[in-house]
Amino acid sequence: MNPLHPKNHPAKAAMGVAVLTAVLGAASFAMASGTTGMVTIRYEGALALSQNHDGRARPAAVTCDAFAGEICVTDAAYSALHLFNAAGAETFRTGGFANVTAPNDGAVDHEGRLVAISLVDGQSSAIARLDVYGEPDGYRVERPATDWRPTHLLVTRDGHYVTVDGTSGLMAKHDADTGAVLWARTIGGGVGDDASLDMNLGRPAQMPDGTFSVPGGNLHVMLVVSEDGEQLETFGRVGSSPGRMVYPVAAAAGPGGTLLVLDQLRHKIMAFDGQHEFLSEYGSIGDTPGAFYYPASMATDGNGHLYVAQSFRSLVQVFNVQADGTAE
Repeated sequence: MNPLHPKNHPAKAAMGVAVLTAVLGAASFAMASGTTGMVTIRYEGALALSQNHDGRARPAAVTCDAFAGEICVTDAAYSALHLFNAAGAETFRTGGFANVTAPNDGAVDHEGRLVAISLVDGQSSAIARLDVYGEPDGYRVERPATDWRPTHLLVTRDGHYVTVDGTSGLMAKHDADTGAVLWARTIGGGVGDDASLDMNLGRPAQMPDGTFSVPGGNLHVMLVVSEDGEQLETFGRVGSSPGRMVYPVAAAAGPGGTLLVLDQLRHKIMAFDGQHEFLSEYGSIGDTPGAFYYPASMATDGNGHLYVAQSFRSLVQVFNVQADGTAE
């Protein structure tokens, strides 16, 4: 196990930031069960992301290890992965020996190893994995297709790896031990009128029922995919009014069985219930604490925290997120 995991690294560091409260939307919306539901977000601060000598960082993705509460931030500016403990203190950053190039996404797996989508051979992307010292461990994956170009990576509940090729829509699951392809499916087909459209699918989330919620990007919808990769349904409508989608880029499992969807061009987080009925939304464009500027990724840690990465602001903001009936 990774000695940097919070359970093996008990030192805690308070973020020491003021708390601002922002309620998702101006009203409660009826949930499919007939009850009313509301999700609230409180801005808590920002992760102290270490930067290189020129003071730059570009957080392209943020993920959370639900097992240990560790946060992984993918820094595309310097091909690095940053690790934070559950208290928001940076505990580790990969260096030159990691041999991670142009990473799109990264995560911590169930064994505490770092896995990332990295450029290999100078031309194609694949899954790279690092040991507890931050160096390559020799993991090799079977390519599900000759033109496979994964852009997003997810560690599944059973400990294996799921990738999404955002351009082609190829979604694949790899065995964490052998690298073998467990299944590979093309999703997104039949959505929209232009079959040649670059879908730009976003970062998925696995929900409590095992299904995957995949942001549709240029499709302006969310895709619901089964545990074995079958596309089950889509939901969402294009538009800029509340609950509509322009360019969804990330999904996260919210509290109380809700789904959170990050829309990059609307600068919003939308909340949906378990039946994909729109509840409410939060966010606005700006530079003030809690505002967004073309956010790139988000993740929840299962303990009421939401992390939103903003590449153009070198920033990962931290929020507290709660649904009606969930404990603080």
